[in-house]
Formats: sequence, C-alpha cells, structure tokens
Amino acid sequence: MDFARRTLIALVCSASVVCGAASLEQKADEAAARKEMFVAGDDGWRFLPAELRFASKLASPDLASLTAPAIGTIADFAAQMRKADIQLVVLPVPPKILLAGEAIGVSAEEMERMRAGWEFIMRELADHDVTVVDLLPDYAAATHESFCRRDTHWSGRGIATAVERLLPVLQSAGIAGRQSTGRGAWTRQRIQGDLGGDPEEVELRVLRGTPRAAAAGQGPLLVLGDSHALVFHEGGDMHATGAGLPDQIASATGTMPDVLGVRGSGATSSRLQLARRARANPSYLSSKKAVIWCFAGREFTEADGWKKVPILKAAGS
Repeated sequence: MDFARRTLIALVCSASVVCGAASLEQKADEAAARKEMFVAGDDGWRFLPAELRFASKLASPDLASLTAPAIGTIADFAAQMRKADIQLVVLPVPPKILLAGEAIGVSAEEMERMRAGWEFIMRELADHDVTVVDLLPDYAAATHESFCRRDTHWSGRGIATAVERLLPVLQSAGIAGRQSTGRGAWTRQRIQGDLGGDPEEVELRVLRGTPRAAAAGQGPLLVLGDSHALVFHEGGDMHATGAGLPDQIASATGTMPDVLGVRGSGATSSRLQLARRARANPSYLSSKKAVIWCFAGREFTEADGWKKVPILKAAGS
C-alpha cells in the first residue's frame, strides 16, 4: 500500500471518529436544550450529558491538554500524601458509556478510540507517580453489569469488583489484615435512579456483622470522593445503607474506613473538606496509612476546576 493511500485511509478513520464524538456532544447539547438531565439509550439505559461530553473528548487529539490540569493536581495531592507517609490510591470510576455505548449508537471503532483515551489518562497518572486503579479492563471482562442503568453510579457488582482490585493495594499499605468479617450477603433491591425513568432492581452486597470501628477520625483508612463514596452507604437518595464502597471495604478488611464524601463534583470540594478536617484536628492525618480517592471519571475534563489544595499546611496550621 503506497503512502498516499495509507494517508487517505487514516484521514477517513480519523474523520469517522470525530463525527462519532461530535454526535455524542450533539446528544448532550440536545438534552440540555430540552432541559433534560439524561440522554436515553436502548434497553432502559440512561446517560448523564456530562458523561457524553467527556467520552467525546477521549477521542480528541487534544486530550493531553484537556486533562493536564487534572493530572497535575492529582500528582500534587499524591506528593503531599507521600510527605505524610500516606498512600494515595486514585480510584476513578470509568463512564458507563465505555461499557454500554452500543445502547446509544456508539460503534465498536468509536468505543475502542474512547477506551484508548481512557487508557492514556491512566498511563499519565502512573507516569506522574500516582497509584491508580484502572477498573475499565475488569468491567469490560465482567459478565455482570457494573453500572446502574438509570442512575449515575456504579452497581453493587461494580463496587465489589473495585474492592477486589483495591485489596492488594491496601494490603501493601498495611490495611487489610488476615481477619475479616466476611464478604456480606447479596440481596436484590429496587431503586429509583437519579436519571429518572422506571425503577430498576439492583444486586447489593450488604455488610454482614459489625466491623471494628476506630475512635472518631482515628482509623488507618480514609475513603474520599464524590457520591460514589456514598451511594448504597448513606441511605436516603443514595438508595441504601450497608452496601456501599466503605461497607464492602469494611467487610473485606474487618475495619470500617473513615468516609468523607461530597455531593456533586469530587475534584476539588472533597479535598477542601479534607483540608478543613485536618485544620480542625491537626492529628487527623497522623493515623492514616492510605487514602482512597474515588470520583467519577468524567471529572478529568468536566469538573468545574482542578485547584491545588495545601492539605499538609492545613494539618500543621
């Protein structure tokens, strides 16, 4: 194949991906124009418009510059935690469109391009000395659904997969002991998702037994993040208690982690909350061995802003 033909094929492929990305952006814009908080797909799937905008950027040639503010801020937080002898584990939740894109007309080629963009972000974090747990390969290989169809959050099965991936990292940080309260019992529960539509039934693994509870704020592990740290844990509009990420970690390790979750964006506001807590209790961080920072993957480009927050200065002030 001569150079001219190879170039033509590359241009055609690139154009098809750009068109696919533009289609996702258009769907998000149309939903906004209708003042709808979701984009409907086949088989009851619903997607957050901001997630579609993020997914479209995963195929962009400008992805490196678009994600640079997030990468730099996360690397700064990781460096601060290292100075405090704390292991930061970044746990970004991949957008469900990368697993259920066919429900909204995403082609296999477009899906691969977007997944490649996600993998680029994961490599960038690792290259900046950030310990990151990439859930996408596990979710792609799973036989269960890792996300709720009509809610913005991961499913109980998705959380269980995340905990399985976290355990080796926690063990290396001295968190996961040999004693365990068991993994909990699986149950089914109907929830009304935050993207509207009919209620759906989800599988949840409910904490069994009562794990050890450290004195207030003195546990060795902190779960920090957005509502992914709260769903199925806090109850109310978070659907259930005893089955969220903190509960499943507690079931696997025998120790309930501290939880600092915020509604909305977990990019900056969760770290601001941590800084305030460290300022109010200067010894708060001294008991911590690890911090799990869990947030929606769309935040890499769709957050209101990625502001560096001086956590250690707050702790020492």
